[in-house]
Amino acid sequence: MITWLILTSLGDLIMKFRAHVISVSLALAFAANAYAITPAYEFTGSSMASDPNPYSLGFEFSLSGTTSIYALAYFNDGTASDHQVGLWDTAGHLLASTTVHSSDTLNGHFNYAAITTLTLSAGNYVIGGTYLGGAAPAPINLTGVTSAAGYSWVRDLQLSGTGLSFPTQNIGNYGQNGIAVVNFSVTAVPEPETYAMLIAGLALSGVVLRRRKSQA
Repeated sequence: MITWLILTSLGDLIMKFRAHVISVSLALAFAANAYAITPAYEFTGSSMASDPNPYSLGFEFSLSGTTSIYALAYFNDGTASDHQVGLWDTAGHLLASTTVHSSDTLNGHFNYAAITTLTLSAGNYVIGGTYLGGAAPAPINLTGVTSAAGYSWVRDLQLSGTGLSFPTQNIGNYGQNGIAVVNFSVTAVPEPETYAMLIAGLALSGVVLRRRKSQA
């Protein structure tokens, strides 16, 4: 009876330990994929441009690998205005959009608004936002630009008019990252091998515990 009670207690402990390991692993996986701001790019200095007319301003960019996007962003221009921001493929199909408020999370030069997680494969895409005109400041000729791994700027794009539109006109002469009024939070998706290693680790833990149980 005593031996059976000891083995039963040991079994309970093993089950609890395995449940704890699994819950911790799930928590870590959730944390890795939770909304966290990692700017596609940032800068330390710039010139400022303005225009009385409204535009959709943005740029084409390239991703070198599978990437998840958790938030879209607009430059904090100090006007307390709301701006629509959209993300398209290069054929003009809208993939995601949101309204960025001046009260949204401020990170560096941009306010970020969370979106439903969007996972993109390697390739080129377009991001744009509504510049409302009225002489609102917009950064150009950026200096001290840093970029997230796997992201690279391709060319500036714009389209005159009110409301959010797919920007298609390349003007140039604005320096690195063009007219930098939009941005996004970017996170590389873990390779399948990462998940395989996690599963293998959990399986190995189970084998070790079973052996200890059989030797008790």
